[in-house]
Amino acid sequence: MINKILIKIKRSIWIYPISYSTMSLIVAVFIIIIDSRLFFNVENYLPKVLFTSVDLAKTILATIAGSLLTMTTFTFTITMVVLTMYSSQFSLRTLENFISDKTTMKILGVFMGGFIYSISSLLFMRAAISEYMVISATIGVIYSITCLAYFAIFIHHVAALIQAENLIDSLYRGSMERINEYKGLLKKGAIRENMGLEDYKFVFKLTNDQIGYIQLVDHLKIHIIAKDLSATIVFEKVIGQFVTENAVVFSIYSKDNITIDEELSKKLLNCITIGKYRNELQDFDFSMQKIVEIALRAISSGVNDPNTANHCIRILGVLLGLISDLENGYIVFEDDEENLKVVFEAIDFEKELYFTFYQIVNYGKCDVSIVLSIFKALRYAMENATDKNKGIIICFADYVWDHIDKSLKKGLDYNVLKYEKEALK
Repeated sequence: MINKILIKIKRSIWIYPISYSTMSLIVAVFIIIIDSRLFFNVENYLPKVLFTSVDLAKTILATIAGSLLTMTTFTFTITMVVLTMYSSQFSLRTLENFISDKTTMKILGVFMGGFIYSISSLLFMRAAISEYMVISATIGVIYSITCLAYFAIFIHHVAALIQAENLIDSLYRGSMERINEYKGLLKKGAIRENMGLEDYKFVFKLTNDQIGYIQLVDHLKIHIIAKDLSATIVFEKVIGQFVTENAVVFSIYSKDNITIDEELSKKLLNCITIGKYRNELQDFDFSMQKIVEIALRAISSGVNDPNTANHCIRILGVLLGLISDLENGYIVFEDDEENLKVVFEAIDFEKELYFTFYQIVNYGKCDVSIVLSIFKALRYAMENATDKNKGIIICFADYVWDHIDKSLKKGLDYNVLKYEKEALK
């Protein structure tokens, strides 16, 4: 339940605007209490230059409220324009990266908060406090100056975000973090070629009751449940996989007969979060898919930006290099004393390599720069690869060579591409 809430918060565009607006409303109420002299006379503690008459305060706050509402509208309009540009120039999947960008949403929240403060202060400017000098206008002026500074930051930030290189770098860093987390998970277990479940007599298949993508997996909770059962639990799917109703997601193995009731089944199913969308919280493949889609959009005839595509391909090669030292098989977390195991399917480097590049090979096979970048990316991936994965990379290079356009297999193009391909060996 908590994981689902976290995912909704991450995808929400309104979390920061609502938070900042609420805080501004609280500040407005606090300042009005001070101006009303309900508890003490603040004029005895602050310089008189900070105070204004009620009439002047109303004029200032009304001006600030109108100005900030205009700035908020302008900011929201720019946000919508950038979202449109992201969907048309990059990929529909990259919209979430802009929406979840904290700086953009915080700035929108600051503007909305300023408007809420100003309009709330105006609402409470009653005739009862007209005899006092008030500080509300001064706070409003300070807030408006802050908003002006944030507006300059917003313009600079948006200008940076719409650059393809910055978006690709953001996706690269996010994917690299997820890969490092995955490697950290591997250190807690061991990679096995097979699950070693031949001696288990009791097998229970737990099916899913939802349709969607696997977004999160709570490995610790699964291990705790396995420990309570003194059994082996196998997670039959992988992060980011699409599952349907009645698909087997867990298999429970035990040497003795055990009772799997509805409560236990529900508890185990709650260890995974399934939703309508993929996300990047544990799924580094999703970040890589976004980079692939940016590359595909860049080499399309409508955009025709091969340099961006080449940059994407090189970044993909670097990311594949981070996982090229991993063997495929099963991740086994084992406790010999408790006679239990928790088993997850490890990533398959051959599949990762193929599904990363097969679309790019298909759509870029006539562009010599694209093919050249693919061979360079394969070289990056090979730098830290195991002997087995090096063989897989060389085989994939042959696959690429077989699929490139015949016009590239002659003349200078042929010589350059042949040199890059041979450099892999």
